[in-house]
Amino acid sequence: MLTLVSVIFVFCLDMWLFDIPAPCQFFVACGKFFYGVGLSFIAAYIFYLITVHYPEVKKARTVYKVSDFPVMAIVTNIERIFIDMAKKQGVDIKRENLNEELIKNILSSTRCYDDSTLNDIDSQGKTKAKNWLGYIVSVEKTYLSFINGVKPLYSQLDSEYVAAISEIEQCDFSQPIIAMLPFLILRQKAQQESQQNIESITFEFGLEDFFLDLYNKSQVLRKIIEERRLRYKY
Repeated sequence: MLTLVSVIFVFCLDMWLFDIPAPCQFFVACGKFFYGVGLSFIAAYIFYLITVHYPEVKKARTVYKVSDFPVMAIVTNIERIFIDMAKKQGVDIKRENLNEELIKNILSSTRCYDDSTLNDIDSQGKTKAKNWLGYIVSVEKTYLSFINGVKPLYSQLDSEYVAAISEIEQCDFSQPIIAMLPFLILRQKAQQESQQNIESITFEFGLEDFFLDLYNKSQVLRKIIEERRLRYKY
C-alpha cells in the first residue's frame, strides 16, 4: 500500500506539481524530500521483488509441483474406494458426483465380505479377489505410503497444506472398522440366526462415519491442492 502511494505521489510530482511555482523554498525542499523518499520506497520494492519475492515464488512453485502428484494421489485413492464399490455394483460414478448421501447409499449396498475390485495372490500363486475389508486395508496402505513420500517436503510447504495431509494421516480408518465387525455380527446374529445374513453384513451398520470422515478430509485437501495450482500456476 505504501509503495502504491509512493508511486502516485512521485507521478503527480513529475506530471504537475514540479511545474507549479512554490510560494517559498520550504515547499520546494519538502517536495524534493518526499520525492526522494517516494523513489526510495519504489526502488526498495523493486529490489524486494527481484531478490526475494520472485525467487521465493519460483521455489514454492517447484516444491508444490513436485508434491502435487503424491498429494493428489492421496485424495484420488480415497475417492476410488466409493467409485470402485459402485463399479462392482454395475454403476459408473464420476468423482464430481460423489456426496455424503450417495456414499451412504453405496456403503449400504456393499457387503463387507463380498469380492472387491482388487485382486491378491494367495500362497499357491493363484489370483484371488480380496473382500472389501482387505480392499480398504490395501487402499489405506497405499495412500499412507504417498503421505510418507511427501513428508520430506513438509518444511517447504505451508501450514494449511501440511495440516490437511496430517488430518488424513491421523484418521483411524480400516482398523476400527475391522474391530467393530465382530460386535456387529453378534448383534446381527442375535436378531437373525441365518448365517447368510451374517455374511451379507454391509458397511451401513454404524460404519459410515469412518468413511465419511475420511472422505470429507480428502475433499478439504483436494480444495487446497487446487488453490495452490491456481496460486503458483503449475
